[in-house]
Amino acid sequence: MRRLLAVAVTLVAVFGLVVPAMAQAPAPAPKVTITGTIDQIGTYTKNMSVYDLNYGRSRDDQLYGRTRGRFDIVGEVGAAKAVLGIEIDAYYGQTSATDSLMPRGTAAGSNQGSSANGAFDLNTDVPGMVEIKWLYTEFPMFLIPDTTVRLGAQPFGSAATYKLAAYANGDFAGVNWVTRFGPAAALNLTYVQVEEELTGLDFYTTSGNAFRGEDWAVIASFDFSPFKGLDIKPMYSYAHFAGITNGAARQGRGGIPNTAAAFRPTDVEARHTIGVDARWTAGPITIAPTVLYQFGTRDTAIGAAESEATLSAWFADIRAGFQVGPLTLSVMGMYTSGNKAGDNLTSKVRYYQPLNTDTSYAADWGTQIYSLGIDYFNILQFGGTNPGVAIGYDRYGRIQLGAKVAYAVTPALTIGAAVTPNWTAQKVDTSSTLSAAGLTPTDGSGDERYLGTEVNLSATYRFAPGVTFDLAGGYLFAGDALKFASTQGSAAVPFGGSSSSDPDDVKTVTARVRFAF
Repeated sequence: MRRLLAVAVTLVAVFGLVVPAMAQAPAPAPKVTITGTIDQIGTYTKNMSVYDLNYGRSRDDQLYGRTRGRFDIVGEVGAAKAVLGIEIDAYYGQTSATDSLMPRGTAAGSNQGSSANGAFDLNTDVPGMVEIKWLYTEFPMFLIPDTTVRLGAQPFGSAATYKLAAYANGDFAGVNWVTRFGPAAALNLTYVQVEEELTGLDFYTTSGNAFRGEDWAVIASFDFSPFKGLDIKPMYSYAHFAGITNGAARQGRGGIPNTAAAFRPTDVEARHTIGVDARWTAGPITIAPTVLYQFGTRDTAIGAAESEATLSAWFADIRAGFQVGPLTLSVMGMYTSGNKAGDNLTSKVRYYQPLNTDTSYAADWGTQIYSLGIDYFNILQFGGTNPGVAIGYDRYGRIQLGAKVAYAVTPALTIGAAVTPNWTAQKVDTSSTLSAAGLTPTDGSGDERYLGTEVNLSATYRFAPGVTFDLAGGYLFAGDALKFASTQGSAAVPFGGSSSSDPDDVKTVTARVRFAF
C-alpha cells in the first residue's frame, strides 16, 4: 500500500508538469495568519492519578497549575494553503529532575504528570518542548472540479464521523481527498499511514533490526443532506496492522499486550469498520445517532501458539437535545459490545476498537472524570487505559447513560449540571491482575458490572473579548466493577499494590482561563 501511495503521488506531480500551460490571471497576494489559544489551568484531583490505578487506595491527591499554548500558522495564496500547527504543554513549577520532559518518560527522578512536555521552573528557560501537530498543504485539485486535496500531517476532522472521536480523531500523516457534488453532498477519502516498514520484513528477519510493520488505514465516507436539517454520513474503513502497532489503534486488553510477544511481524490484523452517523435538527430538537459495526481477523501469537481471532463488535451512540430560550436539556446513551471474562481472545474479539480517539471520546458531552473535561490532561483510568481511548472497559465493553441541563443566565454566563452512570456490557472478573496487557482474568467468572455514577457542576463566563473563565467539578460514586485483585508490572502501575478493597470515590475540580485569538 505504501508503494501504491508513492506511485499515485508521483503521477499527480508528473501529470501536473506535462499538462499544457493555460492562461491564468495574476496570482493572488500571499496572506499569513496566526490563530490559537492559551489555556491557564488549575486542578485538584483525588484518587484519579495516572500514577496509581488502584481505586481502593485513595492516597493520590494532586493540586497543580499548568498551561497549554496551541498556535496555527496559516499561509494562503488563493485557495491553496499551508498550515503549521504547534503545541506547548507545561506545568507551573519543576516536576522532574530537569525542566524539559522531552522525550517524555525518560527524565530521571521524574513525576512528570500527564502529557506534559516540560515544566516552568525558576527563570523558565525550558528547552525542547514544542510539539509539531500539523504540517500540511491543501490545494484545489487540477482538472477535477470542486475537489480539495490535503497532504501531510493533518487533523482527521470529520473524515469518518460527525461525532467527536467515535472512530477517528486527532491527527495523522497521509492524504485527504474531498469532492463536493453541489452544496448537499461530498465524497471524503482518507489514507492514513500508521507505521512505516521502510526496509521490509526480509531485512528485519536477516539482520535482527527493529521492525515497524507496514500499518495503514483507509476511510471512505459520503456526506449528504436529503433535506434541510438532516445530515447523513455512511462510512467504511479498513485498517491493516502487521505485528505490533501504534497504541492508539490497539491497546493491551484482556491479558493480551500490544507487544512483539503477542504480535510477531508476520501476524496481520485486518480490521473492517462500517456504519452510519447522522444529525437531525428540527426547531428546538436535535438528535444525533451513530452506529458502527466492526469485523475482520487478527493473527495472534502467545508463546509458541498461533491462532486467528475473528473480530465482531458493535458501537452505538445516540444523543438528543431540546432548547427553549436560555434552557438546554440533553440526554445520551452509548453501548460497546464486549467479551465475557471466560472468553479466549485468541479466538474471538468482541470489543470495539477505534482507529484513534486522541483520548477524546465523549469529551464533547461534558463529564470531567469519565471523559476529558476542561482539564483535558486528566481522565479516569480503565484497567491501564481509559474510556477516552478504548471507549469500552478493557475486554468487557461499556454502557453509559447521561442527562444534563444548561442555563444561560446571561449571554456571557452559563451554568450546568449533569449525571452519568456507567456499566460494563459483560461482567468483570474483579479478581483480575493488572499489567501492560490490561486486566487478565484469573478465574474466568464475571462478578460486577456497575462502574459508577459521575455527577458534574459547571459554569462558563465570557468576561472579556476572547477570554473565557470555566469552572467545573466532578464526583464519581465508584462502582465495584473498578475493583481488581492485584497489579503486576511497574510500567502499567508505577506504585504497584493491591486493589482488593472496595473502590473509593473519585473527585476533581478545575478552573481554566482561556484566551482565544
